[in-house]
Amino acid sequence: MKKVQVFTDSTSDCEKQYRDEVELDYLKMEFTIEGKSYDADLEWPVISPKDYYDMMRKGSRAVTSQVKSTDVEEKFRKAFEAGLDVLYVACSSKLSGSVNTAKIYAEELLAKYPDRKLVCYDSLRSNYAEGLMAYDTAKLALDGKSIEELVEYLDKNRLKYQTVATVESLEWLRKSGRITATSAFFGNLFGVKPIIISDKLGNNYAFKKVKGRKPSLDEIVDIICQRLTNPKENGICIEHADNEKDAQYVADRVKERINPKYVHVSCLGPIIGATVGPGTITTNFYGEEVTISGEEK
Repeated sequence: MKKVQVFTDSTSDCEKQYRDEVELDYLKMEFTIEGKSYDADLEWPVISPKDYYDMMRKGSRAVTSQVKSTDVEEKFRKAFEAGLDVLYVACSSKLSGSVNTAKIYAEELLAKYPDRKLVCYDSLRSNYAEGLMAYDTAKLALDGKSIEELVEYLDKNRLKYQTVATVESLEWLRKSGRITATSAFFGNLFGVKPIIISDKLGNNYAFKKVKGRKPSLDEIVDIICQRLTNPKENGICIEHADNEKDAQYVADRVKERINPKYVHVSCLGPIIGATVGPGTITTNFYGEEVTISGEEK
């Protein structure tokens, strides 16, 4: 019998059909662009991905916010009232304050439901790496695992969920302040595409430069093929910021080389998209443990 309700948030990008498979729910963030505010709904019901990224291409900047307090209170309370403990697999604290915001409301709720347990867990990840982590954890919850067992799984495997990405321009990340890189890295980027990873501390870390767009995509394919463990059992989630052609290129090259269990291609959600910009390609998978720290460079 299920004992724990697992939540993630809007940065996870996990679509409804997969959330429904494992009874995974998510907390919504918000974004504002061209003077209008929207829920960061992962099904894009109001504004389309193309329109969103076209606005950014024309110079509009999207401003994002943390998880909504009303969402946190309502959804956590409903889970408690259903007799379930709560585990929130949150966006990296290096990128969002959502995990800490949720903790504040969690303390207030726990005082009203002293028999329940609640953990706001810093995934140190975002994007579909966070989504995969939340999906796998929710699947374990369906098998009847306790909240302590779920946290133990996350502690053991958190750094095996990873993101490798490239952007059209570092300007969006630099403006948002959500990237770790040396000042020298920013010095000469003409024609150069950065390779970005989620490091072991939860930062977006620009650790390598590659000359040209296609070579940057090939570099990502190389990294996936080196780091993905057990391709017959694991797959890859590729996301694009309105650039399906490049996403499909990466998908095809990976299939040719290692033929993983699945290669899922989807559109990058509005929260991550706001910080990385149009044209971005991200790849997310379970593999060799991440040991690189951008802060150590």
